[in-house]
Amino acid sequence: MSRLAAAAVMLLLGCAAEPTQDSPSESRQVQTIVRNTASPFCPGKTLDSCPSPKAAEWRQDINEWVAEGVPEAEIRNRLQDRVPGFDLTIPPVKWGWIIPMLAVALSTLWFVVMARRVRKRAGATRASPSPDAEDALNARLDEELARLE
Repeated sequence: MSRLAAAAVMLLLGCAAEPTQDSPSESRQVQTIVRNTASPFCPGKTLDSCPSPKAAEWRQDINEWVAEGVPEAEIRNRLQDRVPGFDLTIPPVKWGWIIPMLAVALSTLWFVVMARRVRKRAGATRASPSPDAEDALNARLDEELARLE
């Protein structure tokens, strides 16, 4: 049993993710900026998800600025200065809470329906026999007991 436990621990340690070093191009600050900045080149997308070559240039510039130590607010100002008529901020989702609430409500409803089905099936199998069937069972029991005597 202890060998099994030791093997399980070894397996879990072997499957653990190795911490990776962030390269300068993949720093968290860069990711935060590109994921939270609307792309003027791809409507409805962020700089992170825009395949445009211009968006790639902007991501490269952001990488360089972060490497130079430019504050995030200054980086956003520099980007906004490039496209003064375009709003680079991502609007918050006004009804974003409704999807989780709907998921909770639907899963609760599903759980209640399934519980009622299981209860109904369990009640149907536990139903007592009809009086005629009970009399027949009692008569058969009496016959079996009489044979044993």
